Amino acid sequence: MKSGPFILAVLILVLLVFPESSLAQSSQGTGSITIYVRNELGEPLTVPPQITITSNLLGMPVNSFPQVTGDEGWLFDGLAVGDQYTVQVRAEGYRPAFESVSLPLMDGATTNAIIFLRPLGNNSEFRKPTGQFVLAPKAEKEVEHGLDDLRYSKFDSARKHLEKAMQMAPGNPYVNYVMGMIYLVSKQPARAKPFLEESVSVDPKQPTSLLALGTVRFQTQDYAGAIHVLEQAVQLDATSWKAEWMLAGSYLRERNYVKAREYAEKALETGKQSAAQVQILLGEALAGLGERSKAADAFESYLTAHPKDPNAERIRGYVETLRQPLPPEAVPVAAESVTTIALSTTEREAVPANPLGMTPSAPPVDLPPKENWAPPDIDAATPFVISGASCALPTILQEAGKHAVQLVADLQEFSAVEEYQSVEIKRNKQLEKPETRMFNYLVLIEEPRPGLIHVDESRDTNLRAEDVPGPLHDEGAPGRVLVFHPSFRDDFDWKCEGLGEWRDKPAWVIHFEQRSGGPKSLRMLAGYQAGSQLHPLPLKGRAWISQNGGQVMHLETDLTHPLPELGLLRQHFAIDYQPVSFQTHKVELWLPESVDVYYQYHSHYFHNYHHYTNFKLFWVGTSEKAGKPKEADQQP
Repeated sequence: MKSGPFILAVLILVLLVFPESSLAQSSQGTGSITIYVRNELGEPLTVPPQITITSNLLGMPVNSFPQVTGDEGWLFDGLAVGDQYTVQVRAEGYRPAFESVSLPLMDGATTNAIIFLRPLGNNSEFRKPTGQFVLAPKAEKEVEHGLDDLRYSKFDSARKHLEKAMQMAPGNPYVNYVMGMIYLVSKQPARAKPFLEESVSVDPKQPTSLLALGTVRFQTQDYAGAIHVLEQAVQLDATSWKAEWMLAGSYLRERNYVKAREYAEKALETGKQSAAQVQILLGEALAGLGERSKAADAFESYLTAHPKDPNAERIRGYVETLRQPLPPEAVPVAAESVTTIALSTTEREAVPANPLGMTPSAPPVDLPPKENWAPPDIDAATPFVISGASCALPTILQEAGKHAVQLVADLQEFSAVEEYQSVEIKRNKQLEKPETRMFNYLVLIEEPRPGLIHVDESRDTNLRAEDVPGPLHDEGAPGRVLVFHPSFRDDFDWKCEGLGEWRDKPAWVIHFEQRSGGPKSLRMLAGYQAGSQLHPLPLKGRAWISQNGGQVMHLETDLTHPLPELGLLRQHFAIDYQPVSFQTHKVELWLPESVDVYYQYHSHYFHNYHHYTNFKLFWVGTSEKAGKPKEADQQP
């Protein structure tokens, strides 16, 4: 068949099968894609790249010739909107790279993509951080300079950089957000307000912008306005204990004691020690509800943990008032069925609207976060699942537990070749030069007695700490799957989120979270070494478990709350497992194949990557080399 008639036949078939496609909707207009090509250090190439853009719908390159932009990008114009494109980049001395880019279904739509190339002959695979340019590079550069100055409290210089960015992108929500944060961090909330309101009006689905605007309104005592945006923030980010903190304080001053109690309890549950001061708001809410004894208990609990609080004497005096009986004529209001409590004159004297005479405290203001520096928190992401699929959680946990027991019984000891890469992600999305090492990696799993399991990891004999790349060294990947082991399973709360998929295979999506207090038994499975002391980490996570077999195919974990006393504000593990066959003993075990670890450590962001090959299984007195992992499309 000649190419001309064949292409025509394909076009007709596409129109018949996909009447709602971007091809059939050519009347919707055209748009553009700007491609930025960078080397492994995040810098522009010194050789011209060859860029090809292919329409995924048509399966052929588009007839568009790029224009070189002043910001070292390549602009492809006249592209059909509503289509998805595959961008292929080649350059002399570099490996080819591919990126998938979607163009929104809107006339005049524009989008950007940044593609990293790595040199030929580089055996270590470069892993770029997630996220794309949201600004032209010149504006992006000014924003990042402003963020650097903000970090060192150079507020005037930071503001000047953002003013330049505003001239280039006045309606960009991120630019307005950063400008607002400069004023907020420098304690000028009134001047921050218009910028944050503009950011939220343009993009109302960003929890960080909503939290910042809510903070401004809370600090300026616009409690009704704070409630409006903070309610939206917690809907988008269920882990936002700072928003819950300020919602509790706002509802308290609005005399809505039921809501104040609700959000105070949520903030304490989510924020843990970081939200300790919310205990005061909870006490005030309980007092407003007439639950005087519980209110006194809440205040005393706070004072026990924080005896040196500047308001301690004032709080103790109020506790004495709460412990005294009410006059006979002051009957507490039955508050459970109402939202706003109306107090009688006598009750106002017994429980004044602001009994401590204090403005509700606000949580500390954070610097603007990096966008997309790591996968979202477990509880901030909603996995894909098929609605209505019946999930038998006890059966699923039992099957996964069998594999965990088998892992401990059969594994004993294994080794692998480990590629270990560490890179610091800067606030301007540029990268430190990745550090890569190859190690002989050894894991020993012991069960000296039932219920006590030790997991020890080591890399090369006589390895010094400075030989491992990056300031934070990863351990705990092999042990995390043992959360399903019967010895540890009861230390967690479990929930089946539904039937999803992983790598095109059906999988049950299971959420788990460590119970309050934290089991000491997990110390060796997920610990953080600080000096000579090992701290157990409070874990929550999500696992994708094979529907046919019960093997854990993918596992992600987060901290249940930040650990500021250790400087560890975020730790996200993402582990891919593959079946490894050991032929002599007829054993097949699912072992980590690749592990991505993301840290927010103090004010730094790190991404560590591990890839494991050449597995060997050691039995008592024998050893053998493992078979190759199964292909990805082979059923487990």
